[in-house]
Amino acid sequence: MDINIVIANLKDMLKSRGDDITLFEEHEASIDKDKYERDASCIEYETSNTTLIFALTKQTRKNIITELKEDLKEDDASGGGSGGTLSFVKKHRGKNNIILIFNNDTVSLPLISQLNKYDKIFQKNGGMLQYFQVKQLMFNPTKHEYVPQHIRLAESEVGDFMKKYMIRSKLDMSRIYPNDPIAKWLGLKYGDIVKIIRYNENSGESYYYRSCF
Repeated sequence: MDINIVIANLKDMLKSRGDDITLFEEHEASIDKDKYERDASCIEYETSNTTLIFALTKQTRKNIITELKEDLKEDDASGGGSGGTLSFVKKHRGKNNIILIFNNDTVSLPLISQLNKYDKIFQKNGGMLQYFQVKQLMFNPTKHEYVPQHIRLAESEVGDFMKKYMIRSKLDMSRIYPNDPIAKWLGLKYGDIVKIIRYNENSGESYYYRSCF
């Protein structure tokens, strides 16, 4: 596993998203990278806006599932009003965004279920929870030569877009799937629309649109 490639890609991707990665770089210099595969605790980095959590052992994944289950119980008990006050957010410094990085073993369905439920709660506070396997971060989808620029349309733009192109339903559009690498990085949700910009030396820029389903 080349964790250095993953870290380099994440730094570039976060910078392109507007994060200040100064804290990330300072912490990186002090980390013993051999610990990633043997340490039973999570190894964390911070940027101005994001907490990155490397959970590469079975025990760290198990611990995260336990934490998320407790938070989901708390959210149910509060009638869905807990938002960003949950203990997992507090523990990991309450950043707007949390990125979890897991090893390449199969990420279990119970874990995926907990993460997806938790992300919905996290969004109530304007945040985003994302998760990736190491292999998904071995290249940078925002700079890959075969991946054109993708821009998510703001909610305020969707109505005018649908009207302009006389689209009755987002289901009538070509699709991008939520597990597509660039869709995962952008945090696309079902129903989101992305503008795709392709460049050709002869014809210049051309635009395509996809809905996430």
